Amino acid sequence: MSRFQIKPVKAIVFGIAALLLILLPFFVGQYTVTTFIRIIYFGFLSLSMGFLIGQGGMVSLTQTAFFGLSGYIIGLFGVERGITFPIPDLMAIGAVLILAFLFAMIAMGTHKIVFLMITLAFGQICWAFAAQNTTILRGWSGIRGIRPFVIYGINFNDYQNFYWASLILFALGIFFLWRVSKSPFGLALNGIRENPRRMAAIGYPVYWIRVVAFLIAAVYAGLGGILAAYNTGIIMPTTIQLSRSIWVLLTVILGGSSYFFGPVVGTFVAVWLDVLISGVTERYNLVLGVIFLIIVLFSPTGIIGIFDQIRKDRKFRKIMRFFPPKKVKPDS
Repeated sequence: MSRFQIKPVKAIVFGIAALLLILLPFFVGQYTVTTFIRIIYFGFLSLSMGFLIGQGGMVSLTQTAFFGLSGYIIGLFGVERGITFPIPDLMAIGAVLILAFLFAMIAMGTHKIVFLMITLAFGQICWAFAAQNTTILRGWSGIRGIRPFVIYGINFNDYQNFYWASLILFALGIFFLWRVSKSPFGLALNGIRENPRRMAAIGYPVYWIRVVAFLIAAVYAGLGGILAAYNTGIIMPTTIQLSRSIWVLLTVILGGSSYFFGPVVGTFVAVWLDVLISGVTERYNLVLGVIFLIIVLFSPTGIIGIFDQIRKDRKFRKIMRFFPPKKVKPDS
């Protein structure tokens, strides 16, 4: 029997959700479909950060640098030099891996708050370079005119085709990351999160396991950046600024950083809250901040943690029905 067997109830739920997502463009308008595309590419970025936090205990604030780098590579080689798909996309992933490896070689020798500060510094360096480089990266103007490709007559400029392609890529990405998290590598990464010294003492290469995890997370951020560049048609320094990293961190915490699907749920809720509240008031950031604060205060484990607690409490009540409290006789 496979270790990755899914329970029938979960299989039915996932099947219904998948069917609804596939048929979505037939029942809703372009704006809603575009919002779901936004959820997908930010979902890649949140999965990137959530994987490092949940599996490895590493809070990285440089994931948006990889997100932006892939977009800049698409713009530089796909738009300005006219290289056709898939060469710019492969070059983007290659550039992300190289930059991530260089960052990891420095950062993986540190832990906790020092690791956080180093990744913050990396992210700020990348943002400053993108903002100040007007010759190649066009500074604050950014690179514009990025358009999706055409493959075998299928035009991905059409929002429906682009949505389905993004959805398939996202589903494959979630499946692969799930397998990684349940593999011996993922279990070793969990052990390093809990006690790196003990894992090193029993022979695990702690440093290199963390490096590989960082590279995997960087690729996911890069994939999200590619989809974002194609969808928005522009890449600029605001894509990699610190506020974006903080927003992604909040989405991971909102969904539940200790749960595999926490980043996805957090991104879904955060994006739709942003869309709905911004249509009502200009102070939507304040409202979003209050909502995030309330959820974190009352459920530190996030939205999934709330439902998980309800599920556990229900089971607890069912069990306790078989063990009624004993009546204490009063003393005579």
